[in-house]
Amino acid sequence: MRFAITASLLIAFCSAGSWADDTAAIRKQAESGDAAAQFELGRYFAREAGKTDSEKRALRDQKRAYDWYAKSAEQGYAEAQFALGQMYLLGQGVAKDKSQGVDWQVKAAEQGLAKAQFEVGMQYLSGVVLEQDSESAIDMLIRAANQYHVPAQKQLGTMYFQGAGVAKDLVRAHMWFSAADLSGDKAARGYLPMLESIMDAAQIDEARALAEQWRLEFSDE
Repeated sequence: MRFAITASLLIAFCSAGSWADDTAAIRKQAESGDAAAQFELGRYFAREAGKTDSEKRALRDQKRAYDWYAKSAEQGYAEAQFALGQMYLLGQGVAKDKSQGVDWQVKAAEQGLAKAQFEVGMQYLSGVVLEQDSESAIDMLIRAANQYHVPAQKQLGTMYFQGAGVAKDLVRAHMWFSAADLSGDKAARGYLPMLESIMDAAQIDEARALAEQWRLEFSDE
């Protein structure tokens, strides 16, 4: 499997207006079987679908996005697996199929993609597609949270604060909101004084120590 992609093409993907000149090059790489290029081509068509006022063109571009995402996902490219899952869940470029959508997101989550882990965790909580399983939900959310995925950190903080799906634990709630605060989330920062108002000094000290321990273990610095 070839997931590597040239630096020049990566720059092209991220540069506004560059696609008109580089479509042929990226398409050639995608058609040669490069999974990363296939994903980027799919993402390009997905963006195009969102920009047009023509329903016919939007549907055409969504189908193109689906086709390229599928090629990449079948090779095990996690970002494409997640994107393909979203298309099934939303019924974009393909008939809506929530089961297929979640299956693809589970594949991406198993490869360590944080946003997929968050979505799968939420699926386990809801019990709509996956069987409701709080333990599996917490496991997935923690995996995402340990990668600085702020929504997962805040979800864990809320769950521990409310005792929803897990034993109520103000110390853990404080720790996860502190983790989100480290990423600059203003809402998480606002929760901390409220939490501390119902915690004793020993709990606050323990929570801060856990947050620092977490930061040292998972920070990239």
